[in-house]
Amino acid sequence: MGCPHGAKWDARTYVEEAVRSGAILKANAKVDRVLLENKTAVGVEYTQKGKTHRVYAPTIVVSAGGIGSPLILRKSGLAGAGHDFFFDPLIAVMGTVKGIKGGKEFPMATGLRLEDEGYLMTDLLWPGWIYRLFTAEVLRADRLFSHSHTLQIMIKLRDGYERAKKILKNAGAKHIFKTWYLATHPGGTVKINDLVDSDLKTEFDNLYVCDCSVIPFSWGMPPILTLICLGKRLAKHLVREKTGGQVVKNPFVYDIS
Repeated sequence: MGCPHGAKWDARTYVEEAVRSGAILKANAKVDRVLLENKTAVGVEYTQKGKTHRVYAPTIVVSAGGIGSPLILRKSGLAGAGHDFFFDPLIAVMGTVKGIKGGKEFPMATGLRLEDEGYLMTDLLWPGWIYRLFTAEVLRADRLFSHSHTLQIMIKLRDGYERAKKILKNAGAKHIFKTWYLATHPGGTVKINDLVDSDLKTEFDNLYVCDCSVIPFSWGMPPILTLICLGKRLAKHLVREKTGGQVVKNPFVYDIS
């Protein structure tokens, strides 16, 4: 959803940069499959406003996420995609504190990884509609309209509820409760060294995958920094291929069309 004030970085920064450099963005278009000729990717078929379209390119990168990418790839002939997967389980612990006013974004500004105990804790604030959804799910109707006065801690993997509860109590929170377990960060559906190689290339020429689906196993941490690094690494690799090995300082603004 991004920062409501436009003050913080988000992943759309790269999309905006690519568009400024000449990329064409097709919004509200659902890619159905990759077009192949003699085991070489030549384009994609997509649906937009009820009509089927085809677009062709010398390099295809599928980045539809841990669930979307294997669906596209299986329709395209990569039969092994999606036969294995992982999720990161998490719970959120919430308590009401008078005198505070909650925001409308996911700050996650401070985190603590307790490796020996097997979980990660971070601050978290859901937008109001998400807060009410998960509050209703655990039958806490008395807290449905307390969003703006709620402190929240997110816990990943093992159950660190008692520690989070103690932290919130020390912050003055009352009416503390936790959500059911949630499943986040789906991945592992197109694993590196299984369905893609170390350069994220599939068995088909000119076809790559770059998203959480290539990560081989869950480590219980937000994957965004890893995914950014994978994207930058793949971009540099593709530029080297197109330029005969020449290294370009900023592959995001280099024309490889």
